[in-house]
Amino acid sequence: MARKQLKDHACANCGFEFSAESAHTNFCPHCGQENHNPRFPLVHYGYELLESFLHFDTKFLYSFKVLLTRPGQMTADYINNIRGRYTPPFRLFIFISIFALLIMGLFEKKVASSGYFGTDSKEAIEKDLTIGEMFDRSADTAKDQILVPPFSWVMPNPDVTNAQLRELKKMPKDSVGVWLSRYGYSNDPLTRFYALNKKLRISRQMTFHEVSLMISGIFKWLFLIMIPVNAFILFLFFYRRSLLYYDTMLYSIHFACFFLIFYSFVILQLLTFRQASDTVAMILGVTDLLILTTYLLLSLKKVFARSWIETILRMLLVCLVSFASYQLIHYTISYNSGR
Repeated sequence: MARKQLKDHACANCGFEFSAESAHTNFCPHCGQENHNPRFPLVHYGYELLESFLHFDTKFLYSFKVLLTRPGQMTADYINNIRGRYTPPFRLFIFISIFALLIMGLFEKKVASSGYFGTDSKEAIEKDLTIGEMFDRSADTAKDQILVPPFSWVMPNPDVTNAQLRELKKMPKDSVGVWLSRYGYSNDPLTRFYALNKKLRISRQMTFHEVSLMISGIFKWLFLIMIPVNAFILFLFFYRRSLLYYDTMLYSIHFACFFLIFYSFVILQLLTFRQASDTVAMILGVTDLLILTTYLLLSLKKVFARSWIETILRMLLVCLVSFASYQLIHYTISYNSGR
């Protein structure tokens, strides 16, 4: 944006007389007041705000190109104080987020076509049933589990039927441990936490549309929350002398920008190949997973400069801890949301 015009040749605050030198034209060297009249129509300030966040210039194009084609390079440059050629991290994140939210909005409109508790969600939506009512109408023989990955990989997680879950639904909260022991689960705090979440999920007095909006909001907040959480996890597992949390936070923001682009691409795939065969879907899924994993590995290697073996091992630990943290935060927010 062009520099604001001078109000006059003297500072309105202290009366300092400006010289003809350019250094004295934008700020008063005596009191520091900016030398322009701030009285503009409201629309002008709205334009300034949008322009400051969404200014689309060659820096953004270059940042976008480096982000996609040179994993970790932008973060490494920032850590080495090479910043002038790039769009600032938060501005880049905001711009990419706007694009990704538009794509996610298209995808959310298609969610209603999927089933819920083994029922026809389309019919349930037309009848405006709540989630609890949908569960009550579901087949007794439909199977489910309590725990979710990665906890389900290492803890007892037997299948239970909807008929058995109906018992859980009717039980008082302080009796959940009895139900868990009855059906082969460990009666530990973590399993009770997920059992209480399951109890809430099958009892919600919210329609499918209301739950979809709630879940959409939760995931968007989760994405923001996980940026500093992932930065902290990276700081712990990739710690070395002179590494700052600021450095891992930069990496986390830049990776979040890439992930938003990647996630938008995956959503467009799902919308485009909705009717594709299982084989095509599997090929696309494996390809996407390889792209994401390769990008993560290359970017971590570039930024933290560990050996390949060390980077791979630390990356696996980071992914495991990050995934577990994501699930715990997700279910905690979900448990305290809705009705």
